[in-house]
This record gives sequence, C-alpha cells and structure tokens, in this order.
Amino acid sequence: MQLVLVRTVTGLEWLAAEELTVAGHRVVEVGKRQVVVEPASESITESPPRLADDLFVVYAAIADPGRTKAALAGAADALRRVVEPPRDRSNFAVSASFQGVRNFNRYDVEDLVGEQLARLTGGRYYSRRHGVAPPDERSEWRVVLDGKTLWVARRPYAVPLHRRTWRQQTVRGSLHPPVAAAMARLAELAPAHQVVDPFCGAGTLLLEAHLLEPQAEYVGLDHDPVAIAAARANAAGRRMEWRCADTRGLTTGADRIITNPPWNRQVQIGDLAPYLRAWRQVLDGRLVAILTPEQATRLDRGWRVQARYDVTVAGRHPVVVVAEVSRG
Repeated sequence: MQLVLVRTVTGLEWLAAEELTVAGHRVVEVGKRQVVVEPASESITESPPRLADDLFVVYAAIADPGRTKAALAGAADALRRVVEPPRDRSNFAVSASFQGVRNFNRYDVEDLVGEQLARLTGGRYYSRRHGVAPPDERSEWRVVLDGKTLWVARRPYAVPLHRRTWRQQTVRGSLHPPVAAAMARLAELAPAHQVVDPFCGAGTLLLEAHLLEPQAEYVGLDHDPVAIAAARANAAGRRMEWRCADTRGLTTGADRIITNPPWNRQVQIGDLAPYLRAWRQVLDGRLVAILTPEQATRLDRGWRVQARYDVTVAGRHPVVVVAEVSRG
C-alpha cells in the first residue's frame, strides 16, 4: 500500500504515532508535525486516527532539493519521473510547508508542484499566491519538505480531519479537537469511570472522550449558559450531562477530570488555585488538563505530575499535564 502522511499538532507527534501503532499500522518515521505511516490496510482512511490534524496519501517522495530556488526548480524533473497521480480532472489546490531557511517561499513550491500535477492529471490548479481562495469543490494536495524528503500527497477527504462532524457550535476558547482526543487517550478511560470537565465550554473534550470510551459517565460543567447550550447541541443523541456551575465549589465525584481552563486571554478566570483545591477534594484518579505554563506551576503542591506535553495551539504554547492528587 501507499505510504500515508499523518499531520499532527506540534507536540503530539509521538502520541499520534502510538495511536497508529496500536491500530496495527507501521510507523516509518516521526518528524515535526508529521508521522509517516505504512498502513496495515485501507482502514486507515476509513477509520483515521483521532489525533490526526489531517491525513494525506503519498504519491511521490524525492530528495529534499535544499535551500535554493534553482534546486527547487530542478526538482520538477525528478517529480515528473516518479509521481503517479490519479487521473482526476477536477479542480485542485496545493498547500506546502518546509523546515529550515530557504531562498523560496511556500507559493513557489505550491506552484511548481501544482503545475506538474495539472499536466499529469488534466485537472485545473488553483494557486493561492495572490490571496484568492480556491473553490470549495476541489481536491487538496500537500507538499512537505522536511529536510530529507520532498513529499507529495493527496487528502482522500473533502475536508481536513480536524473538522469533526459533531462540532456544530463553538464558543470562545474552544479546544482544537485533535488535542482533545489526545487528552482523552492520556486519561486512560474505562467504562465505569465518572468523567468530569469543570470548564466544558462547547463540550469538545468530553465529546472526544465519549468517542473513545462511550460506556463512561460524562458530566460537563460551565458557568456560562451559552456554552452549556452549545455543548448540548453538539452532544445531541448522546447520554451526557451538562449543567451550569461554578466549579470552585465542585462537589461532583470524579474518577477523571479532563479540562481546558480559560487561559485568561479570550476568557478570564483569574487564579486557578481555588479550582485546583476544589478538584483535589473530589478527584479519585487522574487529572488531564491543558494549561498555560503559569497555570501549570499551580500543580507543584498537592499534585503528583506524571507527564507533561508542550504543544502549540492557535499560536500559543500551552502544556498538557497529566497528574494525580498527592495524598502524602
């Protein structure tokens, strides 16, 4: 089978690789924001990894041409020799990224590959160079120059994987779904668990957790009735509880707390310490939280931190923390 590029959030590469390995696929390489996979079967596209930001089927892999524009132009010949795209005359666009300093920009890469693909497929290439958005009805190609290899791959879906079908409504500060999926995996959920999100927002974390372990009990809390209404809409048809509450006075017992407290930017909560004290009283198990570095320092007393994952989300650099209450 063809190789697959699984694109990830920065900091989640190895967790995504673990998810893929558990699913029976062979991880060939792990790099920045990317996992190269040899699929066990076509099931990888039918049941893609939840931690994936996106997924692309590889149609060509040549040596990374390096930093100069002349070398990039020379890569066109190598591509013509090896790429075997599907005969698809539909509209398409190309998105490119590269690591390291280059004497060319992403549009140079996109146009070079896009023009080659147009010749080979008969499809119409839409460049993004001049800020014009390509048509909605199109296929999407991805080019990645990772320092060793120039990858050319095609998304087998109409939209990126991070666009969840359940996500009909969002609120300020809603979490990126693949990050929520990673946190749900880190929580090590079981059917009998009572899982609480004290800052549930539109329900992203608990909905991703429910997809992973539908037999657990889920309670989402938030002080904002608009957020609770959004969570209920997103969770339509699922047996989950949502209610307004100030979780500085949390009384609901929990085997797991998974949460994305406001980072005091789009939404303000002030000091996290009162919430942490309340959670310590009711938690009999694991906390998985995505926090600012400053908030994470609040876990130095009364908590035993088991793991930390530095990630990049929406241009910010929060920390996913896995911890348990220290009873000593």
